[in-house]
Amino acid sequence: MRKILLLSGIGMMLLTGLMSPCAYAGSVSLDTVVSALQKPFKTETKQNRIRDFHAKFSQEAYLSSLDQVQTASGRVTVRFADSKARPARFRWEYLRPDPQLIVSDGKTVWVYMPENRQVIESPLPANGQAGTDNPLAFLTDLGNLSRQFSITWGEPRQSPEGHYRLVLRPRKPSAFLEQLLLEVDQAVVAGKPVYPLRAATLFGASDNRTVVRFSEPRLNQGPSEDLFRFKPPAGTEVLHPEQDAFGQ
Repeated sequence: MRKILLLSGIGMMLLTGLMSPCAYAGSVSLDTVVSALQKPFKTETKQNRIRDFHAKFSQEAYLSSLDQVQTASGRVTVRFADSKARPARFRWEYLRPDPQLIVSDGKTVWVYMPENRQVIESPLPANGQAGTDNPLAFLTDLGNLSRQFSITWGEPRQSPEGHYRLVLRPRKPSAFLEQLLLEVDQAVVAGKPVYPLRAATLFGASDNRTVVRFSEPRLNQGPSEDLFRFKPPAGTEVLHPEQDAFGQ
């Protein structure tokens, strides 16, 4: 359960040190924050467009059936869609506590579990973008969040550090994702070329939830396409779940 739960990235300072982050949030509109989050990922954006990113991540997953919080960490690389012909590709590498790999070339996604000597291989939809039934979709399609989700302010609107908090609810019913809570770096709202997503909390069915935090992001490094391909090692069992496993 823990290993594939993820399937089921200070800027503008206050004008005075006496003004609290929440007080400042009142002067920034929701549309401004949403636009600042999405714009760097839109294919038509020319200036400061984010084409790819690499970061470390930490994850805390609460499993309601076990009443346990399980932690993991690793690194993630995403290459965003260049066009309809070149969909988003991603690679999640879990390093602790147990190695695991989740990788997609935009057409197929593989979930490799070395200790079990198994890989789950599933197709993505023809357009390369999974719907909201795939919790990973939010990370690979950040330029179109308002199309797939209704977006409102979080409560409170800012984190203690001053970053903006947004609640996203799927416009279409999802079996796996009830809502997202995103933390948007206040620096991107100020127009600085930084990776805008500080943290994401995914709320699933039965009170399950997963918090993912990103650190040390690096932008536009031009990762090799080989990172997004997977060839099962000899002796690995290949499993094929139902065709709708990733939103088809």
